Amino acid sequence: MHTETAIRELIASDDLTLTEVLDIGSQVASALSAAHAAGIVHRDIKPENVMRRVDGIVKVLDFGIAKLLEQTQADTDSITRPQTEIGVVLGTAGYMSPEQARGLIVDERADIWSLGVVLYEMLSYRAPFLGPTRMDTMVAILEREPSSLFQPGDDSLLLGLWNIVDRTLRKAAAERYQSAAELHSDLNAIRQQLENPGCSTLQVALNSMRRSGPGSSTAPVSIVGATRVAHERTSSSSLGESNGYRRYGLVALGVVMIVTFLFGGVFLYWRSGPETKPVGAAPALAGKLYTNMSAAEQIQFVDDQEQRISAMMGERPVKLSQEAVLAIKRSVDFYAAREESVSSDPGKESLNLVYARATPYIPLIARSFAARKIPIVVGIYLPMIESEYKPCFVNQIGATGLFQFLPSTARNYGVAREDMCDVEKMTPAAAHYIADRMAELGEDSETMTLVLLSYNQGPGWVTDTLRQLRETDNYQRNFWTIYANRDKLGENFRREAGYVPAFFAAAIVGENPKNFGLTTPPLSTLATAK
Repeated sequence: MHTETAIRELIASDDLTLTEVLDIGSQVASALSAAHAAGIVHRDIKPENVMRRVDGIVKVLDFGIAKLLEQTQADTDSITRPQTEIGVVLGTAGYMSPEQARGLIVDERADIWSLGVVLYEMLSYRAPFLGPTRMDTMVAILEREPSSLFQPGDDSLLLGLWNIVDRTLRKAAAERYQSAAELHSDLNAIRQQLENPGCSTLQVALNSMRRSGPGSSTAPVSIVGATRVAHERTSSSSLGESNGYRRYGLVALGVVMIVTFLFGGVFLYWRSGPETKPVGAAPALAGKLYTNMSAAEQIQFVDDQEQRISAMMGERPVKLSQEAVLAIKRSVDFYAAREESVSSDPGKESLNLVYARATPYIPLIARSFAARKIPIVVGIYLPMIESEYKPCFVNQIGATGLFQFLPSTARNYGVAREDMCDVEKMTPAAAHYIADRMAELGEDSETMTLVLLSYNQGPGWVTDTLRQLRETDNYQRNFWTIYANRDKLGENFRREAGYVPAFFAAAIVGENPKNFGLTTPPLSTLATAK
């Protein structure tokens, strides 16, 4: 019978050497690689779920969340990339990937993030993302970068190890390791280098970092200095040295706990104030009216919020060029100018009136779009740029209803002309139409911009245009490639080029009501209302 110890216990007892950290990380990466190959994503990797036997064998426990998700998706054809239901947040807060924290679709790269958190904790004995409450921790995951464990000038092997950990903790899943097998290979390479005689002193350097804290510039002994001192102490008693470090570590831990307690109190007081910081907004801009921001602040706000909306639309959001950000900003400016409008003309009504008109439709939209596995943010804000949430609006070419279908399109999707003002019939039809376009064009954040464009221009025009632009510089399969080449595409498209930027602007306004003087909550928060 083998006695097993949770990695959490080893961390708590300050009982992990550098070699052991690499060995444990490598074995967990290997186990995840096997699970992912079988179509299973664990979704709850943490020190409590990793056990080490006395013979050194490491086991990953508790696949409960993964099994639950497989059961909820029994009707799918494949489990090679299991997906969480939109809006459902599963996992342990401190170890969730950013996409898990947002309730978005996740894949094996979520496990790679979680293993990165465990590696960070095993190396430093500190959590990289931690707040006084679960929500504060999730905000830290979404917005803050972990402190570097090692600094320029430190041993190259330690810097190489930090590069590995840092890559597992990239906010964008596309920037992380794309497979656990790749991570396993890199950890093994570091472990093999550690076996060289010249690396025997690196444990002292690691202990120094653990005492002083990640990223500290005031460490009592620098990493380089610790390595040099270790060479000079090769005849010293290793037991005495270890006990000294342990005593020092306990004192340091006490100080850290006191400081954390005080900081936590201040942070909770700040959180309780009237201007609570929304996820995805810079602290200085939280709750600040858009019209009161400087031009530079407005651009930064639009840039940050576009990335947030893109993440809500799917995986692999693209960092936009300045030109693209400014295109969205122009639409945001248009909406912001309507904050206090008293006009009743279409397209000129006050924002409060328009977004309040949306609220009763959000639950129906969310159900219909989630049923088709479409990001609900698309369903929520598409009617804003089509009809401004008027269920029987008719435009100049005869498109009718909340989602502005032409009668022929409505008929093709099972809605008779006389029913086009019926939101309960048109909303599922619109979701069906969008799902068909996703099947043609793609379903990640990049290609969802093409799906939006196809709603306006037609899918045939979109695919033909992409084909024309394949030889252009910086080609990417998204709307922004088409936008960058709009001058080549004729007057008709130039008139319609603001359609997708207008969608992002509508979503930015609706998800940040305080910044635009709205009395409604962020519309996506109404998606589960009854």
